[in-house]
Amino acid sequence: MSSKTQISVFVIDDHPILRKGLQAEIESDSGFKFVGSSDSIQDGLNRMKFKTVDVLIMDISLKDENGINELKNIKQKFPLLKIIFFTMHRDWDYLQKAANSGADGYVLKTETTVNILGTIKSVFQGNKIFPQEVGTLQNKIATNDVLIQKLNGLSKRELDILHHLKSGKLNREIADELQISIRTVESHRSAIMQKFEIHSTIEFAKILHQLQLSKLI
Repeated sequence: MSSKTQISVFVIDDHPILRKGLQAEIESDSGFKFVGSSDSIQDGLNRMKFKTVDVLIMDISLKDENGINELKNIKQKFPLLKIIFFTMHRDWDYLQKAANSGADGYVLKTETTVNILGTIKSVFQGNKIFPQEVGTLQNKIATNDVLIQKLNGLSKRELDILHHLKSGKLNREIADELQISIRTVESHRSAIMQKFEIHSTIEFAKILHQLQLSKLI
């Protein structure tokens, strides 16, 4: 492994909640250095020109871009850069295309902090990290049926607050809009996390992202 004391990481993802969650994960470990993020590949590449980046973590499906299609171009501009796809896609077709395109790793957004950081470290060391089979991927993500079951256990007020949280609003903004105290919002948020059996803000950010994609609320 390199003698660098920290692995510098840049993130490209068009979901603010996920970018913030991933930033928190990276900054939680002193072995890593979060050097920036962007919501698009083109903007991200422009920002990376002025930074030292060891590992790029990138979504596959962005607003008007496809990470797999752009990977070759990125590798040409940054030949030493390690690239990990950070995605919700759990089917074999995406996994195979990512591997064939020259990606260095593939990890689901629902993975644990330990596994995500472990993947970054291993890829930085020169390893290729991909799930062994599609079944591994399918078992790592909550299905819509599971989400619906959890949602059915929430009160109307909790659903209202969850909807606002999913939209990326802060506790204070939700409190102002619903005309309740910030402490009440925080209390409902804690109750929601308990009912979803979530134990960290990072895990909660991932569930909010799944809800955004599934459009269940």
